[in-house]
Amino acid sequence: MGTRLKKHRGIITAVLVALGLCAVAAVVLPRTQVFAVQEVRVEGASQLAPEEVAAATGIAVGTPMGKVDTHAAAVGVAGLPWVKTVTVSRSWPRAVDVAVEENVAVAYTKSGDGEHLINAEGREFVTAPAPPGALEITGAAAKDPAVVEDAVGVVASISGKAREAATQIEARSPYMFVVRLADGRTVIWGAAEDNANKALALEAVLSREGREFNISDPQQIAVRP
Repeated sequence: MGTRLKKHRGIITAVLVALGLCAVAAVVLPRTQVFAVQEVRVEGASQLAPEEVAAATGIAVGTPMGKVDTHAAAVGVAGLPWVKTVTVSRSWPRAVDVAVEENVAVAYTKSGDGEHLINAEGREFVTAPAPPGALEITGAAAKDPAVVEDAVGVVASISGKAREAATQIEARSPYMFVVRLADGRTVIWGAAEDNANKALALEAVLSREGREFNISDPQQIAVRP
């Protein structure tokens, strides 16, 4: 009986020692070169080079996985102007994943230092060449942030062929916007309200004859030859 009890105690002791060693290994090994970062993988970057995003994390290849500060890495990437949101996570045993969502430039304004790109929330986020599809915001009221936000609302409502045909949104005043088309025609939009119906009216006038259209009342489109 005593021998059997000693065996049981020995087994229990061995198990406890093994568990203790595993616990120590779980804490220590991730902070050693046994589990070191071999690559930083970037997803979602199109305007930014993956190498630029990886560098912004501050994570060097060879860093022990347990020492990777994912929060600090995310803060570093979030500092890149094109980045709207970012998530950084460990991918055991030897990789770090960085998922970014970039800002989409829907509009821009021009000044002496270049083109100021504006996202769908009406926020200017970087000075860089405007990508295809972004509409220029011009006009006397274009320096007013509230007017720019309204202009972006107009831009966001325009899609399809009308978006391809439009080149500029002129902000003549806080309550008067004009859409300029690539073929030289103009469309008086009026205030930035009832945008969905005005966008439908804009699509309708593309196939009509005339040099100037007034869709401020989308139910009664006026045409000037």
